[in-house]
Amino acid sequence: MAEMRSSNPVFSRRGFTGWSAPPSGYGPGGYAPPGAGAPPTPTPEHLAGLYRAPSGLTIDDVVVHTLGLFAVMAVTGAAGWVIAPTAPAVGFAAMLAAFALCLVISFGRRLRPALIVLFAALEGLFVGAVSRFYEDAFHGIVLQALLGTALVFVAMLVAYRSGRLRATGRMVRIVYGSLLGVIMLGLTDLVIRAVSGSHLPIINDASPLGILFSIAVLVVASLQFILDFDYIERAIAAGAPREEAWRAGFGLLVGFVWTYLEMLRLLSKLRG
Repeated sequence: MAEMRSSNPVFSRRGFTGWSAPPSGYGPGGYAPPGAGAPPTPTPEHLAGLYRAPSGLTIDDVVVHTLGLFAVMAVTGAAGWVIAPTAPAVGFAAMLAAFALCLVISFGRRLRPALIVLFAALEGLFVGAVSRFYEDAFHGIVLQALLGTALVFVAMLVAYRSGRLRATGRMVRIVYGSLLGVIMLGLTDLVIRAVSGSHLPIINDASPLGILFSIAVLVVASLQFILDFDYIERAIAAGAPREEAWRAGFGLLVGFVWTYLEMLRLLSKLRG
């Protein structure tokens, strides 16, 4: 039995137990092939084993679970969009709750699909409210950010499949360190706004330094997709249980939202 650990900091560090290959010399049905002693006559159960549907994780599982989480986020995102002008505090509260839940899911001992669905719902409220804020300030920016994020996702997928970008230890450290740095800067900015009404210029101002900062963060956010693809590929190869599709969908959701928000921030600086 082999343990496969994720290189993505968003995914749990606990890993999972993979499947064990049958003893050498035995076929998929569990019986010895010709020449390996006295082979028994294949039974219907043995033959059924040859055509049994895979019980491990498949790419279809990942796609279905990921689309389901995005659908949940889209529904609550629409609600966040509608209530943002009259109840902006809802989006802020959803952001804090989603952040706390993200930590619980990432570092929890076991996989909890209900928490992942709840995270998608909270993330939708937050993203919907933020999107409404940007759209009111810069007409058409939400559609531009969505298209830009989709292009980034496709570009990262092509780069990964072609072998040009691979998840390495150095990339993991860069992405993980940058994510923590962005979170700390964001929390610091919130505290400064609450105390003095000011803000951190490098995060919000449309200055050359502010634009370069947003580009750098957007590049790092895009690299998280490479870690996601690496995790999914290795999980499928290791025969991970199908429940791991929830974790894969969760990681892709986090990466997509992070990239989308940074795209919104960059476009607003360029237009502002």
